[in-house]
Amino acid sequence: MSFENIDTVKSFMSALEGNDFDQAADYLADTFIFSGWTPQPLDKRSFMGLMQGLKSGIPGLIFNLHNVDEQDDKVTGTLQIAGYQTASINLPQLNLPPVPQMGRSVSLPTENVEYTLANDQIVRIDIERVSGGGVAGLLHQLGVDIPYVL
Repeated sequence: MSFENIDTVKSFMSALEGNDFDQAADYLADTFIFSGWTPQPLDKRSFMGLMQGLKSGIPGLIFNLHNVDEQDDKVTGTLQIAGYQTASINLPQLNLPPVPQMGRSVSLPTENVEYTLANDQIVRIDIERVSGGGVAGLLHQLGVDIPYVL
């Protein structure tokens, strides 16, 4: 049994954790869609901007991908995001003002994630919406409440 899709997903997540955004973007198809953390799905450009914005303020942000399984073109697992904010966070993709440096740790609840792959690239990431999760949960832990409900 081949686990090529799992290897692709793990390499992508390692690139994100390592702040290698060019490498991470190479794993995403041009038609990539991300949903679950934000009020509306994001395309590749917006998703990569979101990741760069989060990682600029929380450079050590880790995703803790575990319980990984592969079935056909899908890879499933769970994420448990954690990190410490060391600088301001800018998320223009979400029309939010800059989040000042709060010097706080974040630790989000475990979230189920599903990656869909085609032609050795990730075409879609869907994250289960959970209370206290996503971008809203992360910002809430930094003391910022945003005006939309996830």
